[in-house]
Amino acid sequence: MYVRRTAPPMERLWSVPPFDMTAVTTAGVSRVRAADLRGRPWIADFIYTRCAGPCPILSSKMAELQRILPPEVRLVSFTVDPDNDTPEILRRYAARFNADPQRWIFVRGDKAALHRLAFEGFRVALAEDPSAPVGASITHSTKFSLVDAQGVIRHLYDGNSPTLAQDVGRDLARLK
Repeated sequence: MYVRRTAPPMERLWSVPPFDMTAVTTAGVSRVRAADLRGRPWIADFIYTRCAGPCPILSSKMAELQRILPPEVRLVSFTVDPDNDTPEILRRYAARFNADPQRWIFVRGDKAALHRLAFEGFRVALAEDPSAPVGASITHSTKFSLVDAQGVIRHLYDGNSPTLAQDVGRDLARLK
């Protein structure tokens, strides 16, 4: 007799707390709340446009996810530098990575709210050093978070992993 093995269900880590911020795409600017993202799974990361370190690589990985993941998966990049990352700067950054405005949004808001969301909501590192050069003044996590359709974080991924896309794809299949 053949016994079919299935992967165990994914662990429920913690819920994304409520937030109310601004979403920027290549098509425009709108309001976004955590509740607006419910109903579809999404991948989140934290970046800033002046980053001279990992952010361009993270955004390239997000662009790869956009190409290979099913269209119902949303992509959400939160800026950790809202004082500089205006809607126009984020719109240009989104265009640089061919971000599909139907799938990939860039979120900005009040700096304190963004820091709180990173620390308490996603439980990722974030620190600023005003004395450091501009492109290195913000140290932040390179983690990607998989959030399910109910707003629950299910997994954190190393943004530098060469198997990121495959790992995310595998876990999205496990959510179904």
